[in-house]
Amino acid sequence: MINNKRFQIFISSTYLDLIDERQSVLKAVLELEHIPAGMELFPATDASAWDLIKSVIDESDYYVLIVGGKYGSLHPDGLGFTEMEYDYAVDQKKPVIALLHNSPDQIARGKTDIDEAQWKRLEKFREKVRKHHTCQFWTNAHDLKASVIVSLTSMFKRHPAVGWVRADSVPSGARIEDVLLLKERVAELEAQLNASRTMPAAGTDDLAQGDDEHTVETRIESRTHIFEPYPVVYSWDDLFANVAPALLNEASDQRLRMALHEYIKADALRLFNEDADIPKTDKAYPQCLVPESEKDTCIVQFRALGLIVESQRKRSVTDSGKYWALTPYGDHKLVQLRAMRRNAQDHQPRKG
Repeated sequence: MINNKRFQIFISSTYLDLIDERQSVLKAVLELEHIPAGMELFPATDASAWDLIKSVIDESDYYVLIVGGKYGSLHPDGLGFTEMEYDYAVDQKKPVIALLHNSPDQIARGKTDIDEAQWKRLEKFREKVRKHHTCQFWTNAHDLKASVIVSLTSMFKRHPAVGWVRADSVPSGARIEDVLLLKERVAELEAQLNASRTMPAAGTDDLAQGDDEHTVETRIESRTHIFEPYPVVYSWDDLFANVAPALLNEASDQRLRMALHEYIKADALRLFNEDADIPKTDKAYPQCLVPESEKDTCIVQFRALGLIVESQRKRSVTDSGKYWALTPYGDHKLVQLRAMRRNAQDHQPRKG
C-alpha cells in the first residue's frame, strides 16, 4: 500500500534562478512524507556529473520538472543539462510531472535568459514538454507547492511505483523461506507448462489429424470442360507440413490462404495431368480454383488442433487485418514433420 511506501522524487530544474521555487517543491514532497532527490547535492555543471545524475534518476520513482525563465547550463554536446535529465527520465519511462511558468517573458530580468540563442532553446524545450505531457502552470512558489502536492497525489494513484520500505517491514526469515518455496513451485509449474506446449491440445483426441485423410474438392477448368468437383486427398499432416512454413514469422490471413491455394492447386493440377481418364485435349492449360470454403475448413482444423493461433502482436493502428502464428506445439509439429533425418546407411560404422 502507498502508506507503507516512500517514493523518491527527482526534482529537475535550473538552479540559481529557481532556488525559492525548488525549496517550495522540496517542502511539498517532505510534507507528503516522501524522499526528494535534488541537484543541490551535486549540481550539474559539467559532463563528469552526468553518470551520477542518471543513477539518481534510475533510483527515483517519479520525475518533477520545473521550467522557469532560463534554459540553463549546457553539456559539451550542446544540450542543456535540465533537458538532458528530462530526456533521460522519459527514456527510462519515469512518470513525469511537468511544471511550466505561465509567463516566462514576464519574469524579472535577472532570472531570465538574455541571450537570444538561449531563449530560443528555452522556447523549443517548453514546446517539447507541452507536446508530450499535460502540464501544470505556475506563477510563484506558492502556486508551485500546491500544484506539486495535487499532481503527486494523483500520480501515486494512476501510476503506482515500486518505492522504498523500512527494513523492519521486510519479511522475516520464515516468510522468506515460504517465498522461496513458492518461487520453486512456480518454476516447476512453468517447466511443466513449457513441456505441455509441445504436446497436442487437450480435447483434440477425437478430431481428425495426423494421417487421417481429408478430401479437398477443387474446380478445374479446361478449354472444353469444367471438372467440378475434382477431389484431392491429403492427410492432415501433409497439409500442415506444406503450408505451415509460411507462418514461421507469422503471416496475414491472406498470406495463409494463398499458401493453401498454391499448394492444393499445384497438387490438383499434377494429379489432373496424370489422370488417365482425362482426354489429352483437356490437359492443355487447365486452370484450378480452390474454394474459399475449403481454405476455411483447413484453417479452422489447424486452429482446433492447437497448431496455429491468431497473432496478438501489436501492429499499426491502420492495419486491421488478421494475422496467424504457429503455437509452440505447431512449431514443434512442423519441425517433426519437415526436419531432415539422417540416412541410416550413411552412419553405419566402417569396417576395419
